[in-house]
Amino acid sequence: MSENFDAIIVGMGSTGGILAEQLTKAGLKVLGLDKGQDYTEEDFAIKQDEIRYYQRGAIVAGVNVDPVTWRASDSETARILPWSAGALGNDEPLYGLPSIGTGGGTLHWGAAAYRFREADFRMKSAIAERFGAEALPEGSTLEDWPISYADLEPYYDRVEYEQGISGLGNTGGVTPEGGNPFEPPRSRDYPMPPVAQGPGDVPFVAATKRMGLHPFRQPLAINSQEYKGRPACVNCGFCHGYPCHVKAKSTTQVTSVPAAKATGNLDLRPLSRVLRINRSADGKRATGVSYLDSTGTYREATADTVILTAYSLENVRLLLLSDINSNGQVGQHFMTHNFGWFTSILPEPTNPFLGTFNASSAVDDFTSELVPNNDLGVLWGSPIISVVGDLQPIEAYHNMDPRTRKWGLDLKHWLRDNYTHMHRMYSQTTNFPYARHYADLDPTIKDRWGQPALRITHDWDDHDANSVTLMGRYKEKIAREMGAKDYWMDSPRPPYHLSTHDVGVHRMGEDPTKSVTDIYGQVHECEGLYAIGGGQFVSYGGYNPNQTIQALAYFSAEHLLKKLGVDGAHMGVLRAS
Repeated sequence: MSENFDAIIVGMGSTGGILAEQLTKAGLKVLGLDKGQDYTEEDFAIKQDEIRYYQRGAIVAGVNVDPVTWRASDSETARILPWSAGALGNDEPLYGLPSIGTGGGTLHWGAAAYRFREADFRMKSAIAERFGAEALPEGSTLEDWPISYADLEPYYDRVEYEQGISGLGNTGGVTPEGGNPFEPPRSRDYPMPPVAQGPGDVPFVAATKRMGLHPFRQPLAINSQEYKGRPACVNCGFCHGYPCHVKAKSTTQVTSVPAAKATGNLDLRPLSRVLRINRSADGKRATGVSYLDSTGTYREATADTVILTAYSLENVRLLLLSDINSNGQVGQHFMTHNFGWFTSILPEPTNPFLGTFNASSAVDDFTSELVPNNDLGVLWGSPIISVVGDLQPIEAYHNMDPRTRKWGLDLKHWLRDNYTHMHRMYSQTTNFPYARHYADLDPTIKDRWGQPALRITHDWDDHDANSVTLMGRYKEKIAREMGAKDYWMDSPRPPYHLSTHDVGVHRMGEDPTKSVTDIYGQVHECEGLYAIGGGQFVSYGGYNPNQTIQALAYFSAEHLLKKLGVDGAHMGVLRAS
């Protein structure tokens, strides 16, 4: 016997938490399903455990339960993610799937909360205007978004004030000291000032200023002061890859999900694995989902509105498992980030074990359409970001100078002399979409429930590698200006091909033959079915995706409530009692 709801939300993370809050506050009865736990404050009271969270991925969807395979091209046989599986594998949530359970990826994220630039929404046109239409790499499926920055600006503002973000914003055309002169227009400043600056960021700011660059304090979804009943960050040094034990990090686990629960209209069922989206006999309308509950019992739930708000790749897997892909666009246009890690050893102590990952500054002088003319054919830039905290010993070991032996006295002496002087920089260079980069179902590998694993087909193209090389030149100049005693950088073609910043695979668009959803996330092929999140992205710049994902969640929620005839002011339950 199936149960009936006004809406079913699959995935109670960054997007799902917001949708659940907005719909339940409007009076809708919502079923929330997540394959992870419904965490409590007590679960994270003691979390300073690098083995548990960084090495063993306690809150991550590991490949032993949720296998994902990868291959570089169609001519190869995919393998379970070779960089995060096996004896030397690492389930730290950066090069695989994000954390699961209430809060989703916002449990582990480093909380960098950037708005996209205006040009990021019209990347194809901006490149053509700057370099000529013929400059785009052959075969790229890059397009402009069907919405603009102006369309999303009010929803960026909602994220900043409802979820809680700290920073320094430009308002009234005035850039405050420590603000970003290249920031897009905004209606008001952030609700909180920046978090405490890490010591390693001081030489970065001084050096970039001497170079004529414009360092700014990064916007973070971390409380710098008490906000909405949640305390300020205590600089514990266990942030990126870890849950927050004091609720200072903005995660929907402590913001939107509790608010949705408080309405009494959310039926949250953790440890539930959705197997399939169910549709009407003609396939044109969503009718509900089939899932296994926490006891492993098969169940069905019905609703006229089904919203997929899991990670973009998991949304794709559910669509494909449900045979929803009539136009062949589901899983296409895969995009991810190449981080271009750069590590320096500075003369002065940086104490990188203190504070949060991004208690630091960045420069936007080379970002997006501001990329300088160059001899590498790079068409789109990236911020260069200073990383100063949240570096524990095992991660420091993984960031060691590759020329040093990682055992015996060499290891001990290197860490003794260098660990407290480490400074890192990274960029996030864009990966243009191509038909040859996509996600689909693996024909061989299955999960423990007998369903096909997700398969990723992707390799780094020349433009991707050249982008890392170009940004590396600027990082090297900054490191030298900082007086670095030594430095090294990652390969421009790294071994990983997932970054938890994976997007584009259920693209939004106005043409149902070339996209999966409309601008609000409704799947063209199936009335009442929504797929909302980073999978909707049409192009990708150099910024972290989460604030744009959450802005889309508020944007879609507002539309959905209007469509359902609910004004968001507790108008009552729509379904018959």
